[in-house]
Amino acid sequence: MKFNDLKFVNGICQLDYNYYVLSFTKQGNQKLFECSVFNRAKLPVDLPGVKTEKIKNNKWVKISLTEKDIEKMIQKFWAITGIKTPKHLEYSEFYKNIF
Repeated sequence: MKFNDLKFVNGICQLDYNYYVLSFTKQGNQKLFECSVFNRAKLPVDLPGVKTEKIKNNKWVKISLTEKDIEKMIQKFWAITGIKTPKHLEYSEFYKNIF
């Protein structure tokens, strides 16, 4: 899946990988995006090899991703889940970012 295939609603795109939901949020007018990973319990998760946060000055900070980084993240999820083309969640189904 390429970046241009993603459907953003109000600056957010969420992809359904059955057990996991991969969420991208556009940062203002920049070409950068924040990434969150949720499980079906609607809790954020940290998967091995899929880094979505970092610690900066003793605080958790979301990592900013470019369009190419997003495509790489989608490829990692294909490898983890075996799902090549995830379903786009509708806005009413979006998982809320609790950070």
